[in-house]
Parts: sequence; structure tokens; C-alpha cells
Amino acid sequence: MNQLVTFFNMLWGIVLSFRFNDLLDIIVISYIVYKMIQILRETRAVQLLKGLFFLLFVGLFAKILNLKALSVVTANIFLWGPIALVVLFQNELRRVLEHVGRTRVRSRFRSFLYSGNDHNNADFDRAVIHKVANACESMAKLRTGAIIIFERKIKLGDIIETGVEINADISEDLIQNLFFKNSPLHDGAVVIRNTKIVAASCFLPKPSKEEYISRVLGSRHRAAIGMSEISDAIVVVVSEETGFISIAEDGVIKRKLSRTDVISYLQNGLK
Repeated sequence: MNQLVTFFNMLWGIVLSFRFNDLLDIIVISYIVYKMIQILRETRAVQLLKGLFFLLFVGLFAKILNLKALSVVTANIFLWGPIALVVLFQNELRRVLEHVGRTRVRSRFRSFLYSGNDHNNADFDRAVIHKVANACESMAKLRTGAIIIFERKIKLGDIIETGVEINADISEDLIQNLFFKNSPLHDGAVVIRNTKIVAASCFLPKPSKEEYISRVLGSRHRAAIGMSEISDAIVVVVSEETGFISIAEDGVIKRKLSRTDVISYLQNGLK
């Protein structure tokens, strides 16, 4: 009982000593944290944050149950982890700082008040999947190379920034025109978010173990595998040399797919 009274007295003391400066301090810190999360959720770094929260939970669990070995391991992870994060995610950190530098205070304040969740993954409807499959079939017949990325839970803002913003509704003609050999945007990948083409001519990372990939596969297939290794995206590839349609997911590529195969795969993977 005495402990409860002491706790409420301490809480009441904090309330009485609360000043306007403290309120301003909380608002500024909250705004900074909010904007950091808003920027990072567009990159693969958000998955790392989930892992850090999990490790934090494990550390607290180990401390409560007095698991000494596990406590030492988690403590060392958090001791040296920040250095590893700076090395591994220097590009993401640079992008965050650049974003802050480009954004005006007024626009940041307005976005804080009115921003909505504009990038939630919606279910891909059948019409969109059929349009992409039809476009791939047409490009395969014409031997037109293409890479089409379907974004899922892991946001690909860092990949999108390497290309040209499109932000257009999906259509068969638009997809084929983007990858037409004489088009200025044909070299690179198209990224689809929800039901829109958000960017074209995007550069993709190389696969982690490129030396183990069959030499039969060209640069597009290798880029597709690399993209699928670092995200949960589904990547559709049309080969310029063979006219085959392939799909890469989780670092594995499936080749020689028909239009029906593509539709079935995308309907199952984009639920």
C-alpha cells in the first residue's frame, strides 16, 4: 500500500512540475520520431527495426528470468549494434538526411497534420494481374525484354528513387510502351505498387551469389534474382533473347512460364 501511495505522490509531483517547455520538448521529439518512421518505412530498413524490437523484447525477457548468457549476448548486440547499423545502412541514413534537407518546415508541418497512409498494399485485383500477364505474353512474342516488380510488404522506396516517377494506372499498352526498345525508359525495371505503376527505368541490385547462377541467365534474370533476395517482391521477367517469361521470388527463379502460369502465380502471391 505504501508503495502505491509513493508512486501516486511521485506521479503528482511530475504533473505539478510539468512546464510548457516540457510539452514543447515532447512534441518536437514525437514529430522527429514520426518523420523518421515515415521515411524509413519506404525502405528495407523498416524490417531491421522490427528485428531490433524483437531483440529488445528478448533482452528484457532474459533479464526478468535472470538468463545470464542470453543477457550478455543481447547486451553486446545493443552495445555494438549501432556501429553495424551505420555501416550496413549508410545509404538509407544518407537518404533520410537528404530528405530532411530538401523538405521545407511548412510542408513538413502540413504533412504531419494531414498525411494519410497512402502506401498501404491493397489487394491486387484480377484485372491488374490479367493486364500484366497479357502484356508479358505480347512482349514475349516480340522478344521485348522486361522486368516488372510487384511491391508487397517490404517497401521499395530506395529502388523507386533510382528510376523515373510514373504514377499511372496499369494498362497493357503502357507496359509495352515503357519496355519498347526505342523507349528512353526501356532499360531498367518497372515497379508496381498496389494498382499503379509508380516508377520505370529503376536500377536493381546484383544477386548475392552471382557466381552460382547459371550462365544461361542474362542480366535481367540476375537483377530479378537480386531484387527478390533483398525483399519480398515478386519479379516478372521477359527475356529478350529467348522470349521466355520467368518469375523470381525469395532468390529463386522459375522459367518458361505461360500466361496462365503467370496469372496463377500472381493471384496466389499477391493476396
